[in-house]
Amino acid sequence: MTIHHLFAVAVGTIFLTSCATTNFTEYHDQNIMEGKGGTVRVVEGIDFWEKGEPDRKYKILGVIDYSRDEVLSFQFLKDEDIALGARKHGGDAVILTDSSREVGDVDMSGGTVRYRQISKVVVVRYVQ
Repeated sequence: MTIHHLFAVAVGTIFLTSCATTNFTEYHDQNIMEGKGGTVRVVEGIDFWEKGEPDRKYKILGVIDYSRDEVLSFQFLKDEDIALGARKHGGDAVILTDSSREVGDVDMSGGTVRYRQISKVVVVRYVQ
């Protein structure tokens, strides 16, 4: 077996063993907010505000609590899961409020470390 085959098997195993949960909690408030801007990037058509908040008027729809058990951290999987969750609940953007990675299991014989990626984002809809 070549190194490429081993890598493919390892990546496949990671995808099979990763378990993600995306829980949405609805937020009830009629207030319209307006931020001053910050850093933004787009994932799957959803704006991800990581430092700051939207530079336009918006309404808070709810909060997504996201967690994933994984052997290696794949940022794009987390972001896609969150973007799909935001879109499902009518959001145009998310504001990152908290993110951490905790060490889970360590397998000394196999040399693998499992992590738990935990994120909390506020889901918002832009308003005119």
